Amino acid sequence: MNDINIHFEFYHSSAQGTWNWTSLMGPEKKKMLQYFPLYEVLRKPSHTEAEILKFEEDAKNWVRTFCRPTIGQMNSATAILGLYRKDDVTPYMHMLTMHVPYFMRRLKEKGLSLRLFSTSSVEKKNHDQVRLFFGGTTMGGGKKKLPVVYDILVFENRQIFYLINNIPNEITCRNINIYNGENTI
Repeated sequence: MNDINIHFEFYHSSAQGTWNWTSLMGPEKKKMLQYFPLYEVLRKPSHTEAEILKFEEDAKNWVRTFCRPTIGQMNSATAILGLYRKDDVTPYMHMLTMHVPYFMRRLKEKGLSLRLFSTSSVEKKNHDQVRLFFGGTTMGGGKKKLPVVYDILVFENRQIFYLINNIPNEITCRNINIYNGENTI
């Protein structure tokens, strides 16, 4: 951040006992994203083995720093507070450190790069599923015995069935008046 002249810091809020950080908005955010090394690496048309290795090392060091434990006696003047626990590592962080370098190497063998691929459709599907199934529920903590994933798969299976078999989304109900033989909608 210093290299691109953007002020950013994490600081401990003594009033709340939590960590806060500088908000990046407007031109600073745009500048940070433009020069963010991850963006530059993923958008390159090709990578050398040295670049892939550096990316892998940097990503793993980032997660190690994220999981840095408290050093020294807790609540002492010499203690260096840790950041987060290993349990707080997200699937995205795991993927970035363990799987992205692997795929960068496999794609390099075929003369391809990650720049050609996008997960936006997967992210959109995940967003739709979360919105549909968790929007008005207790996040799977209800009284149903089957997991929420089962409901998601049943719903998707039904959608695919309707699409393949050309079943309409809406059904028009008709009332038949048996006394005068007229159809009414």
